[in-house]
Amino acid sequence: MSEIQTRNEGRSNTFLAVSILASAIIIGGSVVYGIGSRANQGLADVSANIPTTNGTGNSLPLDAGGNVLLGDPKAPLTIIVFGDYQCPFCEKMFQEAEQSIRKDYIETGKANLVYRDFPLEAIHPYARPAANAAECARDQGKYWLYHDTLFNRQNQLPSIDFVKLAGELGMDTKTFGSCFSASKYDAEIQRDYDAGVAAGVNGTPATFINGKLISGAVPFSYFKPEIEKAIQASNSIPTGAKE
Repeated sequence: MSEIQTRNEGRSNTFLAVSILASAIIIGGSVVYGIGSRANQGLADVSANIPTTNGTGNSLPLDAGGNVLLGDPKAPLTIIVFGDYQCPFCEKMFQEAEQSIRKDYIETGKANLVYRDFPLEAIHPYARPAANAAECARDQGKYWLYHDTLFNRQNQLPSIDFVKLAGELGMDTKTFGSCFSASKYDAEIQRDYDAGVAAGVNGTPATFINGKLISGAVPFSYFKPEIEKAIQASNSIPTGAKE
């Protein structure tokens, strides 16, 4: 074998080894990416939108935060949902799990529900305006009607005229328009967002049941035992200890 043939053969072997190594890296990366993508299914990521926090993590207690309760204020359990009106997983949870929660627990007086705004503005540019609009509807006693309509029409969100929608839902559009144009509730929306971050929310929807965080658009069958346990625990506490 000539010296030239030997050198050429050596180059071929080196190229083959490098190609095999590169292919292994690409395949390995694809597997990791696939696993990561499946793990995050049902949760809109907020990692690019989280401001710096004081490191308190989950230690801060959560309450209604000045938001409108749905259900009996004296119910033994308050379910807190952090959501984003443009988040498809929030819409999925609203349609598939929240309706059953309302029927079985809110309407029966066993629990009440609070929605706290967590707009992921980096990926959902219409989320904060929608949140402001829903909050303005509370001034006319129609918060939950507006809230539900936004989720029912989520696919139309980029083209919705929020003031016109208020009129369609029976509100005074002049009053609503003044509230909306002034972003009257923007500070409250930000307080909701900051409270969520401090409590460990890293995506939407995020639901707190008796302090336990449940992330993602999980089915009602997952929520049900958690709600039952929380109600039982609440009912077992002496009345004096609750006050």
